[in-house]
Amino acid sequence: MARIASIIGVTMAVVGIIAPRSALSQTPDHADQGHSHGGEAVSCTTLASPPWSGLPETDRLQFAALQRTVSGLETPEAARAAGFNPALGDIPGMGVHYVNSARSRDGVKPGAPDHLLFVEIDGRERLVGAAYAFVDVPATEVPIPFQSDLAKWHDHPEFAGPDQTLHMLHTWFIPSSNGPFAGLNFWLPYLTAGIAPPSSCWMADEADADRIRNVSFALVPPRALGRGQPAPPATEPSAERVEILAALDFAARAVDHDAWVTAADRFLSDLTVFESTRVEFMLSRLMAAQMSSAERGGVPN
Repeated sequence: MARIASIIGVTMAVVGIIAPRSALSQTPDHADQGHSHGGEAVSCTTLASPPWSGLPETDRLQFAALQRTVSGLETPEAARAAGFNPALGDIPGMGVHYVNSARSRDGVKPGAPDHLLFVEIDGRERLVGAAYAFVDVPATEVPIPFQSDLAKWHDHPEFAGPDQTLHMLHTWFIPSSNGPFAGLNFWLPYLTAGIAPPSSCWMADEADADRIRNVSFALVPPRALGRGQPAPPATEPSAERVEILAALDFAARAVDHDAWVTAADRFLSDLTVFESTRVEFMLSRLMAAQMSSAERGGVPN
């Protein structure tokens, strides 16, 4: 798995160097590049944050039981002590997967998640979600451990042997851009950057959702190219970039849609060619990874 992470990191850098494109906000065909798999819009009043009142009662009770199960595992140290170990690094929109490999071989148990999801918020690693994972044939008959139609397996053939795939389902303990089972939670990069996420109600409009996703991934700092490699040196943002980010934060906190759109468009236009290409690549790859094998027509991620 570490080798896969390294390959992805190197590929991101290579794509950014040899295939530059204009800023995403100015790319006419960008909206057609898999954004339907960024997650469907959900009710911003009942399915945008815990306790997920729009879910069936059985699912709400199961969420509560799941959180009781992981109580006491709120730190990376506690997770490691319980047999969960980090894999693949901090993935945008997901965080760091802490994997319990023994559980992954024991089938799906609603009260025993196979992964814990950690994200840096306010300078410390926080437990923000959990995931179920197992290896099976692509057309698995393993039932989803929740009743809601929003809960769907996505899968990763690259993490399994021939004719098999790794099926996964994420669950979120914090507000989520696309509901309690979203494959990608686009609020995470905002929270790590210390910027208020925009209103979840704006995700219902595809143009707004596209901006939100692009801004989210543009906030992700450059990553190291593989385990053991140094991270790119930190650079101070320009005064204009600082002002734009402050405007984004202020507009989100004020729930001022028009001001947020203006700030978002300024931010995306201010990205370098490398930054915008990197965002496009990450969005394309990670949103495709939230599909099932059936949706991909059997084509690996």
